[in-house]
Amino acid sequence: MSKGACAAALLDRDTLSEIFRACMELLDSPENCDSISTHTTLDTSRAPWVLGQVCHSWRHIVLSSPLLWTSVNILLDRDGSEHNAARRALFLLDLYLSRSASCPLSVSIHSSTGFQRSPFFLRSLISASSRWHTLLINIPISSYETLSVLTGFLDSLKVLHIGVPYQNKSQAIRDFTNLRDGIRLFRFCNNLERLTLNDIPFPRDVIHLPWARIHCLSVHSTLSLVTNSITIRALHGLRNLTSCSLECRFAINCGKLHHLTLPMLRSMTLFSAEHYHDTEAIEDSGLGAAQMLSWLTLPALNQLQLRQKFKIELEHSIVVEVIQLLRRSGCEIRGLQLHLCPSISEAGVMSILKELSPSPERLCLFPGYRAFYNLQS
Repeated sequence: MSKGACAAALLDRDTLSEIFRACMELLDSPENCDSISTHTTLDTSRAPWVLGQVCHSWRHIVLSSPLLWTSVNILLDRDGSEHNAARRALFLLDLYLSRSASCPLSVSIHSSTGFQRSPFFLRSLISASSRWHTLLINIPISSYETLSVLTGFLDSLKVLHIGVPYQNKSQAIRDFTNLRDGIRLFRFCNNLERLTLNDIPFPRDVIHLPWARIHCLSVHSTLSLVTNSITIRALHGLRNLTSCSLECRFAINCGKLHHLTLPMLRSMTLFSAEHYHDTEAIEDSGLGAAQMLSWLTLPALNQLQLRQKFKIELEHSIVVEVIQLLRRSGCEIRGLQLHLCPSISEAGVMSILKELSPSPERLCLFPGYRAFYNLQS
């Protein structure tokens, strides 16, 4: 290598292309898919724009690699806040979409005000809606009426994340209550497989979806209205569900609730609301997990994670109850991993081990202040 030469200059086109793709995959990693990103696709100081500004060779690779242009992240409140900036942003968005050619798109739309201040973005987004593969949408409830023109044109959508941007949760509840026919935008998404709902209080009533087609479901909420009984009712009809992540809130007034069998569910995560500083949820979290499982029969389950902060005095008894409930579903416990509070008694540990007879193939006990259970059957 000559003095001052760049090592990257020695890489061939295919290698550079793979490095660029890895760069984009890192920016769009699954760890960030449920959260509001702080960057926008229209920031030309970030990849993939900046990769094409290094040299002529890199620019040629970037412009001839449509897969680098398939992640579209729009922050409406920032990108369309001023007229002159909005015109430039619209030009960049059209250019970005054209460079993605016919590739499937991963689209994120975030706004606290909706499309009122930036309606021009809607035209460009709609023009590419048939290629939306993944959609993360975080807009006010009132804005879904504007998007109703997309109904029936989201045939390629397979992954959907829905959230609301409200800081005032009471306002969110009022807006949901005022919905007459619910959100019908996604009712013809017949290829939908993965669904995440954040702060949607009555998902089956609010959002019209092809529920029976969904394989993976994740429901998170800071709204105290979402109790176990509501979650169980939302699970009815999801006969193809294979994986789910649910938040547990103990339900006191359950009304008439039918026992539910999920014949294909293989993986389940139940967690408490402690990260939302919900004191009541923390207090009842252990009981909430047991209550949730008491309403379910899960014959195909092979992995259960309980991410809970149990009351210390109830910890071992709830673990025993969970094991009993799994056996009622016909599950044989083959592996158990427990992260236990240091103050749990020896008698408590022994009662758990006794319930596991005959002994599982894998058993791990860890001291710790946060209870975490991973059961494999």
